[in-house]
Amino acid sequence: MTAYRKWLGILNELKKENVQLKDWLSESISGQVPVDFVEHAEMFQQQFVEKDQIIDLLRRDIAVLLEEVSIHGMRQVNKKQYLNLEKAIMRLQIEFQKMKLSFLNFLNHKRAS
Repeated sequence: MTAYRKWLGILNELKKENVQLKDWLSESISGQVPVDFVEHAEMFQQQFVEKDQIIDLLRRDIAVLLEEVSIHGMRQVNKKQYLNLEKAIMRLQIEFQKMKLSFLNFLNHKRAS
């Protein structure tokens, strides 16, 4: 149960960070901006939407696994799902941090211009 809470906590934090990144994106495109900046911003916006979808899917998968384990106990098939979820959440964290760094570099470059 502790791992599930930890995973949900990680997903909640990523969701909050993603909202903050979207807010920063909105602020950065207000006013006059070059076309190439808008194109790059749209790419990041799409990535933010995709991360939201992945987070929502992982939350659903965690809920399904929790329900399955509470009904039938931890079976071999559940252990496999557990390990897959653990890997997926770790991968999401890494991908999210890479995306976030790339986005922050993009914003810093805009400010420097």
